[in-house]
Amino acid sequence: MSTSTKKKTAKSFAYTPKQELPKLGKTKTEWSLGTLFYKSPTDKKLEADVNLAEKRYSAFAKKYRSVNFTKNDKVLLESLQAYRRLHDTNLDRVFVYLFLCRERNAADRAAEKRVNLLQQHVANFSNEVLFFELTLGKLPRKRQLSLLKNDTFSLYHFMLRRIFQAAKHQLSEPEERILTLKSMPARSLWIAGTDKILGIATINIGKEEMPLNGALMELLDAPKKRRHALWNACAAKLKEIGPIAENELNALYLDKKIDDELRKYEKPYSATVRSFDSNEESLEALVEAVQQKGYPISKKFYRLKAQLYGTKQLAYIDRDDYPSRLPSLNYDQAVTICRDAFYNFNPVYGAIFDEMLSNGHIDVYPRKGKGGGAFSISSVNTPTMVMLNHADDFSSLRTLAHEMGHAIHAYRSKKQDILYEDHSTITAETASTLFEAIVANHLLGHFSGTQKAAYLNGLISDKIGTMIMCIARYAAELEMHQTVRREGAMSWQDMSTCLSKHFKQYCGSAIAITPDDGLSVIAKTHYRRNFYQFTYSFGQIASSIMFANVLKNESYKTEIDTFLSAGDKDTVEAIYKEIGIDTSKSSTFETGLSMLEAEVSEFEKLTKTKRE
Repeated sequence: MSTSTKKKTAKSFAYTPKQELPKLGKTKTEWSLGTLFYKSPTDKKLEADVNLAEKRYSAFAKKYRSVNFTKNDKVLLESLQAYRRLHDTNLDRVFVYLFLCRERNAADRAAEKRVNLLQQHVANFSNEVLFFELTLGKLPRKRQLSLLKNDTFSLYHFMLRRIFQAAKHQLSEPEERILTLKSMPARSLWIAGTDKILGIATINIGKEEMPLNGALMELLDAPKKRRHALWNACAAKLKEIGPIAENELNALYLDKKIDDELRKYEKPYSATVRSFDSNEESLEALVEAVQQKGYPISKKFYRLKAQLYGTKQLAYIDRDDYPSRLPSLNYDQAVTICRDAFYNFNPVYGAIFDEMLSNGHIDVYPRKGKGGGAFSISSVNTPTMVMLNHADDFSSLRTLAHEMGHAIHAYRSKKQDILYEDHSTITAETASTLFEAIVANHLLGHFSGTQKAAYLNGLISDKIGTMIMCIARYAAELEMHQTVRREGAMSWQDMSTCLSKHFKQYCGSAIAITPDDGLSVIAKTHYRRNFYQFTYSFGQIASSIMFANVLKNESYKTEIDTFLSAGDKDTVEAIYKEIGIDTSKSSTFETGLSMLEAEVSEFEKLTKTKRE
């Protein structure tokens, strides 16, 4: 067995594109919000966009509230056409812009004040059209079925199905108004407050001061000595923020409980699944498959890792480590690799990436006051934007590929009608992990021997983080919701311990877990998003199957573009079924996990000598 923990680090990764790439001019590493959106939160154009939307909403309410717009199909169709036009405003553009202002700088008071005022204002005039969907939801069942069979209403069929299905969870119009208005003080402001504190927090490593969010991003890919120094400093800072996050999370979980009881949702995750255009059976089958088949896979991998280091246990923050480090990889190199992979897979995807690079759609580097993590955001009549906190490593390359998967999915979804150019979170996470696979496979041939094992270690670790760890996080979130509903509250220490317990279940005995390993509950926004995390696992498994189909037959790329261009036109199950994937069967999830299992077996063979 090897007992060495010293790492040999190459200076820089050498990469030569496999093809001649289109010439790329000067790229931008910060958002061009003034060009793409508005000059400032007080821009008159922003105000004009809100006013125009308000006029449309008010005109719609004035015309249809006092008439029987369901009396016959002709009048109903006219009302649906008018309702569709309400989706064609710049309201989302306004709120995305203000959100980005605050993500760019947590201390942006102008954006904070503006969004708080506008949320209430927009909620008030949006409430004026609540009657429309509430009325449609009350149509007799016979009339509903008739409309869904009428080709004249084909554009509106999926929207109508959603409305009819949601009707049993809807309240009266006055009650719906109240819930809309209270969402900001009961939810949004709590989340924004904690985000602000996290965004401006800093830690000190020796004489170096750095943003907390930047340190958390660097954590897993830093050399071991620095990693532990970073974690100790981050943990101390997170404990300082703990009491604030405790109040926030308890408030959010109790608010969710109240909403669920009012709407008669049986389980804490029921509303989330419905909002994702999926069903509880698929989620529960996924959780069962991952816990029964996936957990043994991750435990085996971590046993191999411990053997590699000649120890019985690794620290949780060392679980993704490997004795030899991959070369450093700067942002320009990461861009070149992604461009090469995207253009090779489909030139349309490479062109989308180039457009975003050139026009200021991507904010790249961490800095004080900037939000943590990474995301892509898009909406109707709104530029697609990506935020990164890039570090010079292969993990950041995977993050870039992941977020560009989201972005390309958003671009392709705009082929749909304005009613359906959005997409389910589940299909979104499939797209993001698919592009990770595209880049990973593109790079695999660049490595051999020890570097190949190190690279495979990173790929497997990342897949365990999405396929398996995210189900552990989902299970912890469910337990926290259930505990707060039963006992009224949890301390931040109990939340951290709860998360650590679920980490232990997927890691096994080869990873030493402490209560502090659950402190990410304080920092990660995922625990504020009501069971969002299972979508990562669902998406990773589905994208693994999709990419395997491409490796078998390149013509399947056409099916992938069909998937990416589907937007929100149908249920998740129907969109997958269109490209030959049946997500109603537990065997589907097991197939994706089997692919991960095969990669772990390959890793076992590559590292056999080092572990002996």
